[in-house]
Amino acid sequence: MEKTVAIIDLGSNSIRMNILSINKNGGYSIHEQASEMVRLSEDMGPEMALKEIPIKRTITALHYFKSLIDANQTTEVYALATAAVRLAVNQADFLNRIQAETGFVFTVLSGFQEAYYDYLGVVNTLSLDHALILDIGGGSTEIIWMKHRQIVEAVSLPFGSVTLSERFKTIKSKKKRVEAAKKLISEKLHELKWLDGLKGQPIIGLGGVIRTLGKIDRSLNGYPIENLHNYRLHETEVDKLCALIIESDDKELDKIEGLSKRRSDIIAMGIMPFVCLFEHIQSPEIRISANGLRDGYFFEKHFTAIGQPVVVNDVLKHSKENFLKQFVVNEPHARNVQSLALTLYDALHRHSVENQLGLFEIADRKLLSAAALLHDIGIHIEYYDHHIHGFYLVANGNLNGLTNLERLSVAYLVGSHREAGIKNRMTDYESVISKTEVMRLNRLVVLLNLAEQLDRSERGLIKQLHLNILDSNFEIHAVTQGDASLEISSALRFADRFEKQFALKLTIIPK
Repeated sequence: MEKTVAIIDLGSNSIRMNILSINKNGGYSIHEQASEMVRLSEDMGPEMALKEIPIKRTITALHYFKSLIDANQTTEVYALATAAVRLAVNQADFLNRIQAETGFVFTVLSGFQEAYYDYLGVVNTLSLDHALILDIGGGSTEIIWMKHRQIVEAVSLPFGSVTLSERFKTIKSKKKRVEAAKKLISEKLHELKWLDGLKGQPIIGLGGVIRTLGKIDRSLNGYPIENLHNYRLHETEVDKLCALIIESDDKELDKIEGLSKRRSDIIAMGIMPFVCLFEHIQSPEIRISANGLRDGYFFEKHFTAIGQPVVVNDVLKHSKENFLKQFVVNEPHARNVQSLALTLYDALHRHSVENQLGLFEIADRKLLSAAALLHDIGIHIEYYDHHIHGFYLVANGNLNGLTNLERLSVAYLVGSHREAGIKNRMTDYESVISKTEVMRLNRLVVLLNLAEQLDRSERGLIKQLHLNILDSNFEIHAVTQGDASLEISSALRFADRFEKQFALKLTIIPK
């Protein structure tokens, strides 16, 4: 590791820390994470004063974080505080005590700053031009209107999962608590006139409450991947999950798989801002973002330091490039395989369109491009079975800018770039990617197989391909620089697979 950066987010409900490593190539990734539920805003009351017991819990958690920071030899530390500290009348005393007892110097973010860093965390990791971003914290709720990937409006509302739970805890009937919370939140939403023109917009949800909805749904559906980033819940699924939480007796909530006991006492009130916003704009779906404030703050610091705009132009491209920088690969070979694979694809796509064969779908070029570039990342772990290692790195890693189905499709292509393939391992993922789709992707697999073999020596001996499709023959005229007989003979080993997928006989002619 070249350096590590720690970012601490002290919220009203929990305190979280990311430690990110930046290697010598500039590749960044989360190296360590920690989270403690401290309930800092507990019993603040109308006087808005932080109380001793939550303060002690927070200090204990910070000592733990300090040990992790020291163990990782982290010298660059950013400590951020949000709603509970922002609103506390004893803010100065609290911050002075924290500094004296732990050494951490906290920056208190304004409501807009909190929303802005949420936005940066989302816009740099999800490919979506227009949306409402919703972050439900313990003491505040941020709503950001993103249009053309820019902030148009942002607001921080002074309630969250903890403060709503405390505000209405004296109401014994759960049904009446829910009604009272919805009335309060709906009144605030109606004051935001700019929401009126946003009917039907998707919502991007952040925070522990939203992630909990995803975890419950994942448990109900047997979703096989831990990573919830870009996990989607449609209207019927939202209605089902919210009804389960609202209608369950409070004592039964912690029995719901995916809902932690630590969050069960605040989950019903915690989902209310989402329920109200979802109904208010008649949203068709919510997408869960695993990235938010801490990620957005890192992006601002890191991108500014390397002279890059704080908002990336192309999420997928940036993510692919970061993968290349994270993992040890032969980059010239990876880019050459990508170029060769796309040349083959473009010729066959034209053939398919001209003859109305329907061989490919709209996203296929994007999937093949990503897989070809990343096909060898598993070598970072070990050469043996590196296709399998690569599959798991893509399937479970942060390859952003793709849907979950697309990411798993790229993972399948990466895992299939060697002759053995991984088809027998895909049964665990049938809830996401069907057998039919796997069979369809095998057309792209063959193109990746050919492209890699056409650079078998990894010396770039084949500089260009001229392609002809005549009757039932597919001719590759390979422009070579040096003896490329190894590349040609290796590629021809896949001629039978090529003919099976495309009903064309493969010929390779050196030039």
